[in-house]
Parts: sequence; C-alpha cells; structure tokens
Amino acid sequence: MPSPGRNLTLWIPLFVLFCFNILMVSSIAPSYLPKQLLSWFIGLIAMQIGRQISPQRTYIIRWYLFIISCVLLLLPISINNITRGSRRWLDIGQFSFQPSEASKPLLMLFLSHEKQTWLLAIPVLIILWQPDLGSAMSVALLITPLVLFNPKILKLGLIFLFVLAASSPLIWAKMLHDYQKQRIVNFLDPSNDPLGQGYNVIQSKIAVGSGGLFGRGYKKGTQGQLLFLPEKHTDFIISATAEETGFLGIFLVLAAYFVLLISLLKKTFSVTNNRPLFLFTLGVTIQIWAQTFINIGMNLGLLPVTGIPLPFLSVGGSSIISLLFSIGIINSN
Repeated sequence: MPSPGRNLTLWIPLFVLFCFNILMVSSIAPSYLPKQLLSWFIGLIAMQIGRQISPQRTYIIRWYLFIISCVLLLLPISINNITRGSRRWLDIGQFSFQPSEASKPLLMLFLSHEKQTWLLAIPVLIILWQPDLGSAMSVALLITPLVLFNPKILKLGLIFLFVLAASSPLIWAKMLHDYQKQRIVNFLDPSNDPLGQGYNVIQSKIAVGSGGLFGRGYKKGTQGQLLFLPEKHTDFIISATAEETGFLGIFLVLAAYFVLLISLLKKTFSVTNNRPLFLFTLGVTIQIWAQTFINIGMNLGLLPVTGIPLPFLSVGGSSIISLLFSIGIINSN
C-alpha cells in the first residue's frame, strides 16, 4: 500500500468519507452495513491490485480493455435482469454488481492512450439501452481530459454539443423515456407532482433544512428514519446526512471531498511527463468531482435527479470498489 506518511492528503479524506458512510448506513439502512463493510474491504484489495497496473503499459491491451467493458455492459441486457425498470445489475449470489461502474477504470485506461476516442459512444449507447441515463452521463464524462488537452478533440466536442443542442427536440421526443422527461419537468417545478416525481426533491430539501447546525442526532432524523426521504441510502444520502449531523457534518464531508480532489489534482500535474497516467488521473479526478457536484446539486433541487451516486458515501459496492481500484492505479508509479 502507499506510504501513509507521504499520502495523508489522500488517506485522511478517504477515512473521513468511510466513517460517514458507515455511520449513515448503520443509521438509515443497517441491513446494508455488512455488504458495505465488505465492499470497502474488497475495495482496499482492489486498490492494491491497481497499484500493480501502470496506464503506460496497458497500450498493447487497450483493445481488450475496451471489448471487456462493452461485454460487461451487455451482460445485464442479455440476461434481462430487470430492476426498477432497467437492466443495469448482475446478481452474483447474494450480491449485486453494476457493470457500468466496473467499466469506468477499464475505459479510462483505454482512453488514456488517445486512440479512437469516438468509440466511447458505443458503451454510452449500451448504457442508455439498459436504460441508465445517470451512468451514461458519468461514462461520457471520461472523455473530458482528452477534450481539454487536445485541440482537435475540443473542436469535435464543440461541434457535438452544437449538434446535441440542435437535436434536443428530437432527443426529447424519440430518445428520452417518459420517466426521464418527467424528471426534467419536475426538476423545473417539483410542486407539479408533489406526491409523485416531485416528492423526492421536496423531501430532500426538508431533510437538509431540518438538520440545522448540529443535526437531529444519530438515528433521530425524521425524514430518513420515518421513510419520508426516498432512496435515503443511495441518491439522497447527503440529505439524510445533513438531517442527522447538521451543517457541521456536511462541512466535514465537503472538506474531505475538497482535500481529496486537491490531492488528486496535485498528483495529476506531477505526472505530466507520463501522458497515459496524467490523463487517467485527471479522468478519475473529474469523475469524482462531477459525481459529487451533480449528486449534491440534485439533493438541493439545483439539478435534475439523475441517479448518479455520491462517491464513497452512497450505498453501492460497485462504485466504491471501482473508485478505490482507480486510485490504486493512480498510485502505481
């Protein structure tokens, strides 16, 4: 494992997020606690495995990584394992596995070599087919480092955004599912369906506001404990955290994310001479930042509810293992 003395700005925020994750899961979803602890344990093993993988040395196997990612994403569709209207999970014994999370580090390794980046559209379309809009957005973000540091791709990206904006009426009419359209409508006006689609955001805002400075206390949050807050252990865990731990708890969580991201950014710009590792590290940093920003934004009603988990805090072993594996790869040199 990396030397704790040299990586305190990485280990301390991860430990803080681990503590809040276990605290909140034991409070609002205790039945998930054993699996969550196991996920962190497996994630630490995955981190150690990741430390043996150098992005620079994956050039010769990049196509295998891409093909494996696509096969993983197709498995839930082929098995037709439907959960809440989508086919995004694989059941392995008593555990559920989300291939879209496992595919992220593999796709980032593929993209770190800046070859055939347009192929990222294939896994994104597969995820949309499941359908899982949140994960599709998260995977699409993986191309961001290449867009930022490659003028040609940046130009193509701007053209793509223009085409996307111009075709938005067609996307709305033909590609978005009814529940996705309803999420957008209710994001703009949650009171439009206060007992249906708008209910989540309304209850989330109530939970955040009711926490005050010090919170209601462990297992004393009315929104989370009395089940008013939906998906309190996944999409809306930050609202449940705000209710029970208050502003001080949320400040510690946000401070942990800030320190973690600063640590990753420092690592990013310390390896600019190693292009694949630079792009991979930047990709992981942007992924964690974007998911944190989007998740907290939707909890506050500032962004549409997309189902994107909060890194290291939402219940979900696939996400935790994938992220810890990626951080291991970042520390491979």
